[in-house]
Amino acid sequence: MGAAPRPGRRPGATGACAPRPGPGRRRRRANPDEDLELKRIYLLGRYQGNGAGKRLLAQAVEFARAAGAVRLLLGVYAGNEAALGFYLKQGFAQVAERTFRVGGKAYDDHVLALRLGT
Repeated sequence: MGAAPRPGRRPGATGACAPRPGPGRRRRRANPDEDLELKRIYLLGRYQGNGAGKRLLAQAVEFARAAGAVRLLLGVYAGNEAALGFYLKQGFAQVAERTFRVGGKAYDDHVLALRLGT
């Protein structure tokens, strides 16, 4: 079990919004009327591996359902095999690829989607 967070510090965070329309290199594009995109989900390393990530993601899924979303989307850096494995185990599937730039360098991102049942 990980250490308890220090007072005033959170071990993780999430942020969600309607997806921005944009080209995906394959499969279905995001639909702002049906999809909610999880823009950020972070968990400090010392809190990983004890179920905290699953609980944080479950809160995001419940938020998306309550907002009436059909799918929850998120982007994962293609080189982050641990994160990709985690999301696939949670029921996400790859639906597109996109490229993002940081400091003039291009990186590949996998767009994953979780279909939200009612």
